[in-house]
Amino acid sequence: MKTIYKFLSLSLMLSLSLTSCMDDIADPNTDNFAITSKVSVGDVNTTIGELKSKYCVSEKGATYSRNSSNWEFLISDNLVFDGVVCSNDGPFGALYQSIYVRKIDGSKDECIQVGIKNTCLYPYFAIGQRIKINLKGLYVGVYGKSPKIGYPYFTSADNHNLGPIPLDMCRKNFELIGAPDPTLPECQPVDLTGESGYRWLHASVNRKIENFPILVTVEGKFTEADGVKTLSNEEEQDDGYAVNREFAPTTSAGGNTTKMIVRTSSGTEVSHIVMPVDQEVQLTGVMTFDSYDSKWQIQLRDTADFKIK
Repeated sequence: MKTIYKFLSLSLMLSLSLTSCMDDIADPNTDNFAITSKVSVGDVNTTIGELKSKYCVSEKGATYSRNSSNWEFLISDNLVFDGVVCSNDGPFGALYQSIYVRKIDGSKDECIQVGIKNTCLYPYFAIGQRIKINLKGLYVGVYGKSPKIGYPYFTSADNHNLGPIPLDMCRKNFELIGAPDPTLPECQPVDLTGESGYRWLHASVNRKIENFPILVTVEGKFTEADGVKTLSNEEEQDDGYAVNREFAPTTSAGGNTTKMIVRTSSGTEVSHIVMPVDQEVQLTGVMTFDSYDSKWQIQLRDTADFKIK
């Protein structure tokens, strides 16, 4: 009997120990800057717009260039920019290993993707969190002609990609400023609903790399909805583990053929949303211009970004 009691006591202790460890993982130590710098990463000396103009418009002189849609530059100087986290991976991981940093200054509204190698970023980089990033040792370029800050790697198929920054580099290169404030202007999506929004999407002049990524709200209908199909599933996913759905923004004008792509990773809560038949929906998310399909592409951040009108 004593042996049984000892066994039960030991089991209880192990259970409490494991629970404590799991709690530590589930509750990140953001108060003590567990993954970001405790000291200043330097004074701000550049902007998102300047970075895009210098490193994201042309591959000329790039550290590594695969083709005219994918390249990157190694930053060897202390280039420091700031902004506000307007989008993150969220509790469902819809924007995989990415945050989006945006800065509004007068008439300038600039945003860029920052890849970070971690599958749970949102507790550390909350919506509305001001941040400074020192780019020394990091890479700036484009992936699929979409501006990105990251770190290069080779896939198992020996393909070169501009991937996420190793998490431990955040301790030296990333600085959090103050507490998150989701009411900041940078956290509010650009309203591209209605006729004016449709005209903006349709105008080719807006498809310049300076204008995206951009946080937007759009309205329209899914052209392939049958009341059963979901936004994404493993059976239809491509090599990027995602599915593209065609979306037609609302317009009262005739003759225009602007279409968008709603791109959704499979295996997330967002992927299970059923596309309604012949019903208008409102979508909010991060929009880029897909140079391969020559269409705007939007990715939802979580299930709250999908609303049936």
